[in-house]
Order: sequence, then structure tokens, then C-alpha cells
Amino acid sequence: MKIKLIPNNEQDLSKVFIFLLPLVVLLSASINFLKDAFRSFSNVLPGNQVLNYGFLDKLSNQISFNFLFSFILVVTVVYLLSKSLGRSIIIFPLFFLTGLGLIGIEFIDVVLAFISPEQLLDLGNTSVLLLIKILLVGAFLGLILLNFLAKKEPSIFLSSQFLLGAVVFYLISLLIYRSEYTVMSDNFFINSMYLSTHIYVGCSFVFLSIFYFLITKGMQATLFSKTLGTISFWGYLFLLPWSGFKYFYGTTLPDWIENVSIYLSLSLIIPLLALIVNYSKTIATKENKEPVFSVLISFAFVVFGLTNVLQIISSISNVTPIVSLTNFEYSVRYGYMYSLILILIPFVYHLVPKIYGREFIYGRLETFNAYLLGTSVVATLSLNTLIGINSGFSWNAGANAGNPTIYGEGFLITWSLISTPYTFILFLSLLFLLSTFLFTLSTLKAIIGGSVTESETVSEISGDNDE
Repeated sequence: MKIKLIPNNEQDLSKVFIFLLPLVVLLSASINFLKDAFRSFSNVLPGNQVLNYGFLDKLSNQISFNFLFSFILVVTVVYLLSKSLGRSIIIFPLFFLTGLGLIGIEFIDVVLAFISPEQLLDLGNTSVLLLIKILLVGAFLGLILLNFLAKKEPSIFLSSQFLLGAVVFYLISLLIYRSEYTVMSDNFFINSMYLSTHIYVGCSFVFLSIFYFLITKGMQATLFSKTLGTISFWGYLFLLPWSGFKYFYGTTLPDWIENVSIYLSLSLIIPLLALIVNYSKTIATKENKEPVFSVLISFAFVVFGLTNVLQIISSISNVTPIVSLTNFEYSVRYGYMYSLILILIPFVYHLVPKIYGREFIYGRLETFNAYLLGTSVVATLSLNTLIGINSGFSWNAGANAGNPTIYGEGFLITWSLISTPYTFILFLSLLFLLSTFLFTLSTLKAIIGGSVTESETVSEISGDNDE
């Protein structure tokens, strides 16, 4: 196995990323497990400035939604952009340095969190490095646009559309987070816009980019309709950025923006239906019959669809007041990230023989892990949804009775409703950590010890056909 630290092309760079990606996912799962452990057993576990639920929760957001997301985004762009546009990436050395700088600055942000925990914000992005991130993401976007202008043919152009949208909204989210709080409503507005643009749109678009690639090239199927794919693209592009305000219902946000969020979230049914039809019709033509590969893609699709269904259900007028400011939004937030992680795993499995020239064997371990991943994620999202509904009912009932449930007897009643699901979530978090470890083990085993097979050339990766 040869990995060049200073790559010359997309294939060399993809080798480095595919080797490191399972380790980054494993890091994210480890921190998430520690966070859940300290939430349930804070009284018996040793605690300090770092080992406490508040810090670990912020750190988990930092690693999952900033570091892991940026890593996956750069990996996906490096491999899929050239393949989608039908030509090698132009100005590759600058492209490589910009992508590496973006990942590096997010990693530095994580390291600084341990050095200065009080500077870590709720959703990540310490203020010191935020301007540098904006400059790097802007440069990354500029290089992608240059490659768009130099494209040869739109072989699977839909994937590159979603990648461009993801980077655009990544930049928008960072610009939003630079805004200053003047009044309390600014706090809710900025946090909601950041959630919607950075997580809802960002994770969704990277997911959809990989998803369309895998159900066509990976499953060796024929895309049913580019029109339905375009409907999904523009539907999510215009609707998802507005879908987060409803979770701040009853706060100091203006009523009009909460109502807009509710109505536009209901409209998510349109791009979701377009995606469902496109997936079901496309997958019917698949030639790749590998069951593990299909199961992983199916679970990723189910989680993504379920997350959108939760967005739609939470827009019903009788439900919105119950789920606001609860774990329900947490379930939606992690639903988009979990769907991205789930689709990432078959993507890595598909790329190992393509990039490394090593055969990937789908054995019992991979079969077991596929179902373990899917069931643990679906169960975690379901339990967070249950916690959100239970706590929402309790808080509203207490408020209507004039007895707040954030302390005293009211808090004990609320905790009795949600403590058991939290315990189950800790167990599921351990299972998810185990599954990411097995994913890392399978990938490294294939890269290091897999049988030699034919790999792609640089021209095949880029889709060039000068001949």
C-alpha cells in the first residue's frame, strides 16, 4: 500500500482520505458515546473542565458537524467532482492545499477546544478561526466554480449540483455565524439559520450527491428521471433553509417567520416524493446484486426520509408547540448527519477497489455491521423523538398549570418520563461506536490485506474521453 503525502492527482489524494475517513468517523462516535455516558452517569464518573456533559456536548457538535462534515465534503468533492463533470480537476495543487487547509483549520478548532474550553460555542466555530474558515470555504467554492466552467460533459451532473449547493450553504452558514447578537431574538434567529444552512442543507446535499452516485454507478442502475432529481435539488435548496425556525416556536422570534417555517416545512413533501419515486424506479434496474451494499444504501435512504418526515410532522399546528426547544429537533439534526454517515460507508466500500486496487470482500462481519448500523441509528432517532414529545407534553402541561417543570417536583416528573429512553440511547451509542469500529476494521483490512484487483486510472476517475 502506497500513500503519497503530497498527491499529484485526484486518485492519490483520494487514497489518503479513504484511509483516514473511517478513523475520523470513529473519533466522532467515541466523543458522542462519552457525551451520552456523562449525561446518564455524571454522578459516578470522574469530572473536570473537560470531562463533563456540557463540554462534551459542544465538542461532539464541533467534531460531527464541523470537522467530520468538512472532511466528508472535501473527500466527496475530490472524487465526485471530476467524475461528474467529465474532466480532471484543474489547478489541482491549489485545490489540494485549499481542501487540506479547510480540514486542518477545523481540526485546529477541535484542539483549541481542549486548550480553552470556555471559548467553545454551542454549535462549534470558535471566533478566533471563523474568518479563516470563511476565506478557505470561499476559495474552495471559487475553485469548484472554475471547474464547472471548464467541464466537458455532464455525465452524472446531478451529483456535482448537490456538491456545489453544499459548499455554497457551508459558506453562508459561516457568514451567518459571524453576525452579532443585538437583542434576544437575534440569538434564536442566528442559531436557527446556522442549523438550517450548515446542517440541514449541508449534510443533505452531500448525502444526496453520494446517494445519486451510488444508486447509479455503484448499483449499476439507470437513473429514472433527471427531472425528478432536479425537483429534489431545487425543492430542498429553497425549503430546508427555512425549516428550522419552527423549533423556536413561542420564543422572541417574530410570528411571521415561525409561520413561514411551518408552511414551507410542510412543502418538503414535494422534493421527498420526487426522491422516493426516483430511488424506487432507479433501484429496480440495478445490476449489482450485492445485498450488504443494498442494505446500507436502503438504511441511509430510510433515515434521510424519516428525518424529512419528522420535519413535516413537526409543522402540524397542534404538534409544533409540543416539539419546540426539545430533543425532537436534536433528532432531526442528527438524522441528517446519520444519513450522511450511513451513505458514506457503502461509498468507502465502493472506492476501496477503485482507488487502491484491493478487492473488498463482503463477509459475515460486513453483513452484521450493516444491520447493526441501520437499526442502532433508527432506534436512536426514534428515542430522541419520543424524548422530545414527552418533555414537550410535560413542559406545556406544567406551564398551563402554572407550575414550571424545569426544577423541583415538576422536573422530577419530566425526568421520570425521559430518563429510561436516555439510558437506551447510551446503549445504542455504544452499539454505534462498535459498528464504526467494525467499519474501520473492514476498510483497513481490505486496504492492507485485500487481494489485488484492477483499479481505476486517473482518466477513468475524471471521466475523460479524449480518445
